[in-house]
Amino acid sequence: MSNVIDLEPLRVTVRRAAAKIGNAELAERFTRIATDYMIRDGRCFRPATPAELERAPSWARNAVARGEPVSVYKRSSALTARLNVVARRLADTRAVAAADWTKRTEAGPDILAAGLFLKKFDRVNFDTAARKALAFSRVLSSWRETDDASPSCDAQSLVLLSGQIWHRITSVAELRRIGGEFKNCLARTTSTGGYGASLKRGKAQFWVLRDLAGAGLIVAMAPAPLATFFQEVKGPSNARVRADAPALVQLGIALGVNPPPPEPPKPPRPPVMTIPIGILPAVLEARQPCRCSLCDPQLRLRLSRATP
Repeated sequence: MSNVIDLEPLRVTVRRAAAKIGNAELAERFTRIATDYMIRDGRCFRPATPAELERAPSWARNAVARGEPVSVYKRSSALTARLNVVARRLADTRAVAAADWTKRTEAGPDILAAGLFLKKFDRVNFDTAARKALAFSRVLSSWRETDDASPSCDAQSLVLLSGQIWHRITSVAELRRIGGEFKNCLARTTSTGGYGASLKRGKAQFWVLRDLAGAGLIVAMAPAPLATFFQEVKGPSNARVRADAPALVQLGIALGVNPPPPEPPKPPRPPVMTIPIGILPAVLEARQPCRCSLCDPQLRLRLSRATP
C-alpha cells in the first residue's frame, strides 16, 4: 500500500506483538516481515478524509492532485489477533528448541527442527513463519498435555461409613476435568500457575468426594505433604460446605487435620408477645391517641378561642 500518511500506528501494533516472542533478534526480524505483511493487506487502510488531507504533509495533497489514492492506517482486529497468535507461537517454538532432548528422547527430531528453523528465520516471510510456528506450537502443546496427565502423587482413596469415597487427585489434567465437572476455576488451571502448579510441585493436595453413583459432591484442598488445615473446600458451582460436615471431618482425621469447633447455633428468635383475648379491648382503647385538651393542640386552640 503506497501513499500512506502515517505508518507509525501500524509499527506500534507490530512491535507490541513482537514483544511476546521474548527474544530481541527474533523480534526484530518478526517486526520487519510482519510490517511488510500488514502493508500489503488492504484491510489495514482506508481512504483519507478531506480533514486528514488538510493536516497531512504536502506530498499527500500533491498525490491527490495527481489522481493517486492517499490512505491512513485503520486498525484491523483480525490482523492484530493474527500477529499476536503468530508471535506467541514463535515463543512456543523457542521453548521447543530449548528443550533438553535427553529428557525427551522421542522428541529429538522436533527439537532439532525447531532450532534449525530459528537459525534460518531471517530468510522466511510471514506466511512461512506462521505455518512453521503453528507446527512447533502444537508439539509444545502435546508435551504439556502429556506432562499434565502424568501423576504428581500416589492415588489414594478413603471409604466412609456412608458409602461415599474420597479420591485423591493425582494430576493436573484430572484437576482440570474435575473443575469442569464442578463448574469452578479449577477447569482453567495449568501446571505453570495457580492450583495446578501447587499440585505439580507437591505444595498442595486435592481430594474429591463422590457418592455411590460417582457424582462429585465436594472438592477439598489442603497443604502437602502434611495437611494441618483445609485451605479451600467447595461443592458444585462453588457451593458452601460447612466446616463440620461429617464427610469433611472424617477426611481431616485421616489426614491429620484437627476437627474444627462446631459452628455456634443461631440466636433464638425474639418471643412474640400475645395479648389475652379478655383484655384485648382495653389494650386497643389504651393505644388510641388521647383527645383531651392537654394532648391535642388543635382542641386546646379551639377552646381558648371559645373562652370569652
